[in-house]
Amino acid sequence: MTIESAIAEVHANVGVSARHLVTAEEIRYQADDLYFTASTFKVPLLVELYRQVDGGTVNPNSRVELTDRLRAPGSGVLKEMANGLSPAVHDLAVLMIIISDNTATDLLYDLVGRNNLKQTMRDLGLTSTSIPMSCRELLYSMYGIDTDDIAEANQQVMDRLARSIVIEGSDGLSLEHSDVSSPSDMVRLLDMIYRGDILSASSREAVLDILDRQQLGTIIPHYLPPGTKTGHKTGGVTGVRCDVGIVYAPSGPYAIAIMSREVTAGKEIDRQLARVSQAVYEYFAGSG
Repeated sequence: MTIESAIAEVHANVGVSARHLVTAEEIRYQADDLYFTASTFKVPLLVELYRQVDGGTVNPNSRVELTDRLRAPGSGVLKEMANGLSPAVHDLAVLMIIISDNTATDLLYDLVGRNNLKQTMRDLGLTSTSIPMSCRELLYSMYGIDTDDIAEANQQVMDRLARSIVIEGSDGLSLEHSDVSSPSDMVRLLDMIYRGDILSASSREAVLDILDRQQLGTIIPHYLPPGTKTGHKTGGVTGVRCDVGIVYAPSGPYAIAIMSREVTAGKEIDRQLARVSQAVYEYFAGSG
């Protein structure tokens, strides 16, 4: 299957960027277009967190207290825990990536500060990337959540997600006001992580290790040969599905970002995007 034929089978507006991290060969398809990040914004947040670790403003072993103010509906387990629980910053980072825990994410988003995150994206030249919303803010906006009770809010999100009920015209569904990026920005960020250009050696190792422990493998790694090492982060909300990461292929490592919006494929979208990932893998294998 060629990359073009795989993309043609995707029932969505899809953008793809991939860069071989040894040869610098690139694959691009609508790579500079804007897409909603969904939970893939947790990769830039992870980078900002460890840049602040490097700067001495955040201690990865310090603890952050769980409170109702920062509980977020949707994926994760921390929203079910009692107030007063105080996970370590590093453990929150692990939960944010490997099971996409939204409450862990919002605790870290609050810790690093949205303005600092915004400035870092500008400093790194990632001009298509904007992350003005926490998980809670995004989901409350998209799905019209009208309660502060986290159990009820979670039920509303799950119900409206299952029935594809969203608030048209909400900030969460606006490319101007929601969390957005481009496939090319995501690949540039992954390239910088891999090369150690933006993090200390220890923070680079921590970030790559966390990405490698991802437990959700339905897109980038799904059709790759068994045992292929992949460090990545998935993301999805109604009408949106993405996966970004690094594949450690025999032909050499490459960064890849597959982002989609206006999805009409239902549950088949993951398999369709996984075929794109497979086609990219086979392309680099053939050109190596």
